[in-house]
Amino acid sequence: MCGEGEYFLRTSLEQKDESLVWDIYNTIRNIEEVFRVLKLDLKIRPDFHQTDENTVPHLFLGVLAYSIVNTVRRKLKKQGIHYSWSNIIRIMNTQKTGTISMKKSDGKKVYMRLCSKPTMEVQKIYEAKGYKMMPFYRKKFVFPES
Repeated sequence: MCGEGEYFLRTSLEQKDESLVWDIYNTIRNIEEVFRVLKLDLKIRPDFHQTDENTVPHLFLGVLAYSIVNTVRRKLKKQGIHYSWSNIIRIMNTQKTGTISMKKSDGKKVYMRLCSKPTMEVQKIYEAKGYKMMPFYRKKFVFPES
């Protein structure tokens, strides 16, 4: 029986190195967590396709999405940021963009794109990835009324 904070892992591996078994377990756990999030965010669900022609793109997109997630997380880990994918999504969703549209007296429409200031957590991720703190500053577009 395991006590609080203890894990019992059963494996069929011949090699009984505790560190290796623990790393494999955590890798599998991370993959399962990422696919759970991808199923929600990207609507990647098990589909019952009738032909291989329909199944292959579905699988390809799932693996591609996981590769992107894994690359982002690996790069953040190199900078000391060990967030789960769902936590990264939650943090990055705090920065918002919006579009305001107005009609001028001369009939032209003005659109302004605005971006909120990033929180400290978002700034930390931007710095780790080498991105600018603001994806864009206020943008203004003027179009004649059609």
